[in-house]
Amino acid sequence: MIALTGPGDQAPDPTPSGESDAAARASGSEAPFPKRRDLRNSDKAYSPEDPETNPAAETGQEAPEEEPKDYGKAGRNLPAAIGIGLLIGGVVLVSLIVFPISFLFIILIAIVAAMWELANALSRSGSVVSRIPTMVSAACMVVATFVGGREALWVTFAASAGAVMLFTMVERRKNAVKDVSLSLFALTYVGLMACFLVYLLTQPDGNLYVILFLASVVASDTGGYVFGVLWGKHPIAPRISPKKSWEGYIGSVIFAAAVATVLAVTLFDAPFWTGLVFGVVIPAFATLGDFSESMIKRDLELKDMGTLLPGHGGVMDRLDSILPTAPVALVMFSVLPGYL
Repeated sequence: MIALTGPGDQAPDPTPSGESDAAARASGSEAPFPKRRDLRNSDKAYSPEDPETNPAAETGQEAPEEEPKDYGKAGRNLPAAIGIGLLIGGVVLVSLIVFPISFLFIILIAIVAAMWELANALSRSGSVVSRIPTMVSAACMVVATFVGGREALWVTFAASAGAVMLFTMVERRKNAVKDVSLSLFALTYVGLMACFLVYLLTQPDGNLYVILFLASVVASDTGGYVFGVLWGKHPIAPRISPKKSWEGYIGSVIFAAAVATVLAVTLFDAPFWTGLVFGVVIPAFATLGDFSESMIKRDLELKDMGTLLPGHGGVMDRLDSILPTAPVALVMFSVLPGYL
């Protein structure tokens, strides 16, 4: 090895005494030699603070990965989020007003996409979620609910659970119990919860019930986001979702109560206080839904469930507050005066 030494100086042995080069390489402890600049014909002295002479700047290591773009306190690409949100909201509203049965196809597309995202996410845990059986089963449950009501839903759900277990047994998986459990969880979380929304659609004036429900959930999410960005300082559960604040929750209640009260009076001529009930109950369960998905994503080390919707993440990231709130909305429509 050639060292940059003066005439008459002996080049020091870079290998410690008692250890050969081969042994050092075998141990894997030696660091890669950096590429040094030739300063023999230069009057510039070496300095570790000077990037021109610091050999650490050229170690041959790969450049660090580019950090994700910081969107500030908004936490997302706001123009894209608003644009995609308005587009989806407009399509859903037009389908419910003009041709309500077309909303069934929107639900089918959303549920199949959400099931695919959730199955992929849960598979990161080391288990294998049965993607095709759960996606097909969820779609069959939605159609069965629309055609045959609650009885058809429960029969189809039971048959779907059996199909998932049979599929796992045929494949002879090593972790069959865990695989079946996660597959049934995905089928329940996405498929079964969505069927409560479909059941609302089958009722007389069902499209109006769906509009009131979805508008209340969207208002809750919007109010929580606005109040959270502007005034959020006190997290509700910082270990699960540090950006969800009590100030944001107050905004959710205010927005949801205002929207639900207006729609309850104008669409159903129901007592105005029923809208206030929606404004209190809907944000509570919508927030629990957000926390549930945040807990799953944190456990799986995911930021979003998918990338299909710019500014929002995946389809599942938009359904997290809708799915667990749908059965609660059905109960409220059944017990509050002026509705079912």
